[in-house]
Amino acid sequence: MQRYPADYDGISANVPIVGFSTLMLAPELIRIEEKPLANWVTPAKVNAIRGEFMRQCDSLDGIADGIINNYMACRAIFDVTQGERNRRPWAGKRCPENVDANPADTSANACLTDGQIATLELTYSHYRFATPLAHGVRSFGMWVPNTDPSGSGLILPARFKGQEGAAADAPMHSHLGVLGVTGFLMKNLAANPLDYVEGGAFDRRRQELSRVLDSTNPDFSAFQKRGGKMIVTIGTNDTLASPGAQLDFYQSVVDRMGRPNVDRFARLFVMPQTGHGLSGANYTVDGTGKEIPSQPIPNSFDQVGLLLDWVENMAAPAMSVTVTAGQKSLPLCSYPAYPKYRTGPPAAAGSYECAVAASR
Repeated sequence: MQRYPADYDGISANVPIVGFSTLMLAPELIRIEEKPLANWVTPAKVNAIRGEFMRQCDSLDGIADGIINNYMACRAIFDVTQGERNRRPWAGKRCPENVDANPADTSANACLTDGQIATLELTYSHYRFATPLAHGVRSFGMWVPNTDPSGSGLILPARFKGQEGAAADAPMHSHLGVLGVTGFLMKNLAANPLDYVEGGAFDRRRQELSRVLDSTNPDFSAFQKRGGKMIVTIGTNDTLASPGAQLDFYQSVVDRMGRPNVDRFARLFVMPQTGHGLSGANYTVDGTGKEIPSQPIPNSFDQVGLLLDWVENMAAPAMSVTVTAGQKSLPLCSYPAYPKYRTGPPAAAGSYECAVAASR
């Protein structure tokens, strides 16, 4: 193998961290939204949530197969900050008279109260900042509709200190990034992270941290000038690193530098319905309500080999590559395209094309 020329860089990565000062705060935003007991989304609602995602989004790619391939169109449905006002994507799950007669119902038929719907709208919509952060970023992309809505602690079975209904000895809420909130942001490890208020006392400190921590600069011109090449792959079922923020950041690079220019040095491959480690499976109930067997989603391709060929041989990868899992294959499309079913065997990549979702 050749050594990299001195003036060429290559980056092959999964789930890049962008907007870190908000990423570490994002799980707290959900718990803060759940401060009123009425807003608490309990684990009993998991099947109802992903069932509704499936019902509205499974067939957006042209086939009901338990995979939300058209992730952009699905995101647009459930992000209530986008498109026309007063959209109600959860209306079909609202409890009659806003009363949950069976809170223990764990089936896909379970209903949601207005408070629970408010929490879900926060979780799957852009979070708006009171003050722009580094590089003029005004919002955080949060999560996109997925089949693991409780992953990485997004839905929890307990109440925490500072939340209505919590026991007197309830613990502080804690997660992977909480020390970034209490230590970096609040400068007090004993503080309650749920005391954060958008635009409040910590606003100036948050702006300061954003300038230090956030990898949100959309100008990659220096990287491109020295011959840098980048292949990034993310999964829309990632409940640890925000897929929404990653999609938004890549779009900001495109907006700044222009798509033809970005395509000369970068690819963002989006692997629908895979998690932080880029593995996943179709849901066992498709969008029509039919039970189907669980099968792995194709996720195997030579990411490093593609990058080396691009860096060392100037052979740019296509805007889509074929990924495999056993006898099944799918096209892996570069953002914002998704695998759209055309005709033929659903388990064959040749039955799909990479298409761009129509704007709402």
